[in-house]
Order: sequence, then structure tokens, then C-alpha cells
Amino acid sequence: MTAAAEKKPLRYSVRGKNTQFFSGEGVDELVSITMALAQELWVVKERLAAFEAVATKKKVFTAKEIEGFKFTPAQRAKLDAESQAFIDRVFFVLRERVEGLAADPDEPPAPKEP
Repeated sequence: MTAAAEKKPLRYSVRGKNTQFFSGEGVDELVSITMALAQELWVVKERLAAFEAVATKKKVFTAKEIEGFKFTPAQRAKLDAESQAFIDRVFFVLRERVEGLAADPDEPPAPKEP
């Protein structure tokens, strides 16, 4: 892999806002969300496997220590921010669709909330 390819950021969307593969309403969005979650999960699983292999080899910690670990408030705040960014990436497709509908002048107004 070239150095330029390694530095290129991942895209979170595809060209063409109205690309549709399934006829059911929302199915394409759900498939996109599922695929985004699968990609994120696999990255974490690979990274965790590598981390566990290195830690086991070096005898860094035990499973009991990991299970009993408590995050500091600063660590928790950082994880919460990363969690929100993750959710934003996963639901990008739905948000883009809603924003597109809101910007469409031919779209009828949403019903008022009761």
C-alpha cells in the first residue's frame, strides 16, 4: 500500500443521494447502517485480538484486572464523545435522507405533534 493510500480518510457516504437497491421504504438505509456497524465492529475485533496477543505474551495484566477496571471521569468523557461520533457515523445515511427531505420544496410538511 502506498503512503498516499494510507493517509486518505475513509468516506462515510457514496455518490448519488437517491441510490436505491431495495424497494421497501428504509431498507437501503438499514442495510447501510448494518454494514457501517459491521465495519466498525471488525476493526475493533482485530485491534482487540492484537492487543490481547501482545498483552498475553508480555504478561501485562490478567482477565480479572480487565473485568474490574473502572474508567476515570476524564476517560469516561472521552469515551462518551467517541461514542457520539460513532453514532453520528452509523446513522449518517438516515440523517442525510431526513435533511434531504427537509430541503425538498415539493415534500409536504410533516404532521404536527399531538
